[in-house]
Amino acid sequence: MPIDGFDEIFNVVYIAKKLHDMGRYELVTESFFDTIVLDTYYENMYGLIQNLFEHKHSHYYENSGIDLHILSDPVIVDFYILAGLYGKQNNIADEDNAYIKDADDEVRTNLDISHCLDWMLMGHTEPIRPFHSRLGLFISYECDCLDIGVLAHRLIEIYEWFADKCAELLDVINNHNQITLWEDEVMAA
Repeated sequence: MPIDGFDEIFNVVYIAKKLHDMGRYELVTESFFDTIVLDTYYENMYGLIQNLFEHKHSHYYENSGIDLHILSDPVIVDFYILAGLYGKQNNIADEDNAYIKDADDEVRTNLDISHCLDWMLMGHTEPIRPFHSRLGLFISYECDCLDIGVLAHRLIEIYEWFADKCAELLDVINNHNQITLWEDEVMAA
């Protein structure tokens, strides 16, 4: 006999554990109600989506039944700045930059989960305003095949990927700078 709401409650616990492991447990207390019950599941997940990224804007278009979420965070902005710097160091154009292509693939892998969800990733290697690089989500409520808990989990995965890639790019860029300094010293000697 299936337990009503078991998957949803288990998903809340799983997401709380994932956020704890990432060092972002404060999102659980900011986004989730004090008790885990099926009735608050969707509110918890929407709260998490709103709180996961530092910059967010949401708008519901009633005439089309579409919810638009614009999400950005320093990890996304920094990633594109670092990817652009990596490209400049290696004479790689943005459209050929493997890191930028990987970001698009990562988001596609995580968000191509339902025909009720569409997305757009806008990355700028030289942003002209704060939070210029961002992720746009278009959620249609015409159908109910999108599990908002799965979406929240996938957004956590995307956030974590950007954070990991920022650290990786910093190492690559710093190593390149150290090699360049060493080459300059050798040439000067």
